[in-house]
Amino acid sequence: MLSEYAIVIVTYNRERLLRECVSHAINQTSQPTWIIIVDNASTDGTGEYLGRLDSQNNIEVIRLPQNIGGAGGFAAGMERALHKNVKCVLMIDDDAILAEDYMEKILSARAEYPKYKAFAGTVETGGKIDTFHRKDLRKIGLRMKNVQEERYKQVYFTCDIVSFCGMVVDTGLIREMGLPHAEYFIFFDDTEYSLRINKVSKFLVVTNAKLDHKSENKCQDRPRRYNWKDYYDIRNRIWMINEHGNLFDKAVNFSDIFLRMVFRNWLFGAIKREHYDWKYERRLTRAAIRDSRATKYAYVSGNDVERLTHAAEKVSESVYVK
Repeated sequence: MLSEYAIVIVTYNRERLLRECVSHAINQTSQPTWIIIVDNASTDGTGEYLGRLDSQNNIEVIRLPQNIGGAGGFAAGMERALHKNVKCVLMIDDDAILAEDYMEKILSARAEYPKYKAFAGTVETGGKIDTFHRKDLRKIGLRMKNVQEERYKQVYFTCDIVSFCGMVVDTGLIREMGLPHAEYFIFFDDTEYSLRINKVSKFLVVTNAKLDHKSENKCQDRPRRYNWKDYYDIRNRIWMINEHGNLFDKAVNFSDIFLRMVFRNWLFGAIKREHYDWKYERRLTRAAIRDSRATKYAYVSGNDVERLTHAAEKVSESVYVK
């Protein structure tokens, strides 16, 4: 007989947050059958902490030999969860702090609305609803818009896209749709997975199932400087559109990337905006577009991207004047 659910937690070098995350996972009013923690080769005290947890009966720790990002971590954890004989799987990062009744509310909705195979709750940051994590498709170009706060006043609402911050998926649907693309490393992995899920079921958002997302929302200067993460943002967005979009979607996506990234960085470099040559941004964008075309799914780690852009970054830093 299938038991209720498993929780998959992906962590990397955030021991303090992980402790709080695990504590709230363990103390759910509807107890998880399994808690599977994927350690992305942490180098802080996470390993020692997980070593003590690993002896508990319903906690299993997967220690990865290298950091393969959130995408790889969730793929590994969900694959293990499929062998645990559970009805559904909850996915969270180590900075997601579940309300004690999060899964009780989700499981109640799952029993009430069996036609839905995927669920989510409300993500809050700093006590306010974070609308970034639940989105609807605009269709053209597979562009998305955040679900507005007004809809959170309903008991339930449906949406197309859900982040891995509190996503709950039936194991039967995971078997049907497969695992997240581990090669994405970070960014668009949950969006792409949501698009696959949409072929069978929309997400039912249970608004009174809440979690606290303890992310660091930093104000960014404008125009924004790129960092290594933008490589994945560009490359994975192209991969996702190529897999799920039509020719018109691809044309819209290409135009958007050209105007907002390629042309923008070339223009800023040409006029030396802020006394900076924008060479790092131009090289990173070219590398992301090139790698999106070289092969459908090529695994590139964060360290690889750092090496890829290191030389250009050094040149940029030498002329950058704050």
